Amino acid sequence: MGATEHNKILALGFGAFSLIFAFTFLLLMLLSLGVFVGLGVTSANASGDNNELGIGILGGAFAIAFYGVLGIIFVVPTGVASLKMWRGKQSARIWGIIAAIAVVTVLPLGTALAIYAFWFLFSSEGKRFYFKND
Repeated sequence: MGATEHNKILALGFGAFSLIFAFTFLLLMLLSLGVFVGLGVTSANASGDNNELGIGILGGAFAIAFYGVLGIIFVVPTGVASLKMWRGKQSARIWGIIAAIAVVTVLPLGTALAIYAFWFLFSSEGKRFYFKND
């Protein structure tokens, strides 16, 4: 198997992880937002104090910000790495290393993909592939 095939496998793997991360974070964000707002509305109705509704909305805003930051940390690098690797850009090597670090803790498939990415990206074949393509 040549460098082009290794590169395409990594591009597909990072693309799949990017989609999985994005879908998971979106679902968790919507669930957390619903729970916080629901708790705020329930508390406000039970006590008659509308300030408790604000606390629920504030918790929902925190959930949106929290999952937005997680998306920036995990979805963006894996998605950018996938696109750059698919196109064979020279900067894909750096993005691939960052994406491999992002997925390494997702056992067992993320760890396997990260090990595969590190093996290819730090090999002489991988370095030649990225430095000859521009």
